[in-house]
This record gives sequence, structure tokens and C-alpha cells, in this order.
Amino acid sequence: MLGATTIEAEDNGVSVRSALELLGAAYVVHPAFGEARIVEFGAGLRPAFPDNLPKIRIEQERITVNGLYRHGFLLAPALAELTLAYLQRGEIDNEVMLCA
Repeated sequence: MLGATTIEAEDNGVSVRSALELLGAAYVVHPAFGEARIVEFGAGLRPAFPDNLPKIRIEQERITVNGLYRHGFLLAPALAELTLAYLQRGEIDNEVMLCA
């Protein structure tokens, strides 16, 4: 599965430009992607808040992690570590955690 493009569109289709951009980037990362098979093309919504910033929300017994937008594959490990630090040691990172 490949990540998102920077191309904004109103529909759920995949443009040739989007596909070329992502496939070209994959090939640059490793030329073996040139022999990979495309099983499916798809597009969907990006999980974002109006400010496009990631957030960890803590409300009573419920924790939600969201807002990774198009950088989810990069930010997910860091947010997972922050969430785990909160669960294990009660640590709060004021940059991304909203406590109610």
C-alpha cells in the first residue's frame, strides 16, 4: 500500500498524475518496485482536523488518536509511542495531547 499525494480533488478517483507521482517515488526508494504488480488503485478520505495537526484526545477512559492527514505513515510511530507513554507512565505531551 502506498501513501497519499499532494493533489487535492473532489472525487474518489485516482488520476494518472497521482499514480505516476506515487509509483515514481516508490521506484526511487527501491528499483525492485518496478517489477511489483498493481492489485488495486483506490482513493479515500484523509483523517484530518481543520488545522491539519495530529491529536491524541484523552476523555475519561477513552483515548482517540487521529489527524495524521497525509503524513500518517511518518507520524503514526511517534503518536503510538506518546500514547504508550501515557498509558504506562501517565506522561502527557502538551503538543499533541488534549486532556478533558
